[in-house]
Amino acid sequence: MRHLLKTLTIGTGLWAANIWGAQSAEQVEFFEKNIRPVLAEHCYECHNSAGKAKGDLSLDWRGGWIEGGDSGPVIRPGKPTDSFLLRVIRHQEKDLKMPKDGPKLSPAVIKNFEKWITMGAPDPRTKKPTKEQIAKATSWETIREQRKKWWSFQPIRS
Repeated sequence: MRHLLKTLTIGTGLWAANIWGAQSAEQVEFFEKNIRPVLAEHCYECHNSAGKAKGDLSLDWRGGWIEGGDSGPVIRPGKPTDSFLLRVIRHQEKDLKMPKDGPKLSPAVIKNFEKWITMGAPDPRTKKPTKEQIAKATSWETIREQRKKWWSFQPIRS
């Protein structure tokens, strides 16, 4: 019965997301540039659908955050103040602060999450990733390549 309920929840969420509007190229680019790398670096290790989903929450595909975990849906598209994920990364939840084993995310990153949720949380990840895809996304090589794009690693311009 629980499996059926989860399937219906995910299906309804994906259907509703498609009804309320397609994702623009700019929205997908914003997600790929500002949201997915943060999720991969700070969340996928503990919240993935390919083996480990603490709190029964997967953040590695759209259906995972639509369904939510033990605390219910973590993102309310268009409603950042109602989104549990945003409260957790802002450290506004008394007993739950994420990332768990690291420092609080920077204000700029949190602001990007707020903007992303406000724009409807566009997310092109419609299929669960494989274990290999999760391993690649969380590998040091992938994270290092993302970090090399930071402004602080760019050549000084005169």
